[in-house]
Amino acid sequence: MFRTLWGSVTVIFLAALAMTALPILPVEESASAELAPVAIEQAGTLLGEDGASLNDPEDAAAPASGGGESGAMTLSIPKLDIEDLSIPEGSTQKELDDEGIIHMAGSGVPWRDGSNTFIVGHALGFMQTEVPYVFYDLDEMDPGDEILITDPRGNEYTFEVYDRMVVEPQDYWVTFPSTNDETIVSLQSCTPIPTFEKRLIVQGRLVA
Repeated sequence: MFRTLWGSVTVIFLAALAMTALPILPVEESASAELAPVAIEQAGTLLGEDGASLNDPEDAAAPASGGGESGAMTLSIPKLDIEDLSIPEGSTQKELDDEGIIHMAGSGVPWRDGSNTFIVGHALGFMQTEVPYVFYDLDEMDPGDEILITDPRGNEYTFEVYDRMVVEPQDYWVTFPSTNDETIVSLQSCTPIPTFEKRLIVQGRLVA
């Protein structure tokens, strides 16, 4: 009887030892591995101008007008000598490189309460860029400076600068509406020239 009991204990011990040698895998290992890349995918990045081919402009002045499509919004910034500049809508790097300035498709419009009208412009640009240097002097904007946008019907919206910040290209949150339901405009360009490693954002709130 003792021998039989000892044999049973030995069998149980060996079985338990074999179980500990097996790998412990989660039941949904394959599903988790398949979904992981989607979970960590970023919502987006801010458009840039890495590899810009133009040199610094001699007078560092933005164009007074030009470029863009008919029926688009127009932008005026007295501080930067920009007047009635047409702003085409776009969402790709190629559109920005071709035009030099775009209203980010899917972002707000001035006539929509609580929106963020997001406008991206090159500091330098490329040989084929329609309106180069448009935001070369964006870093000179100060609180209180005016940003004027006119809609296709001729209605003018006056914004007053209240913030200026430097963010990473991955900080896509700056395109989102204001957290306090203000109607705002955001102007974006690359900084510092000519490395373009970060994004300069100037924001203004609607005042008239």
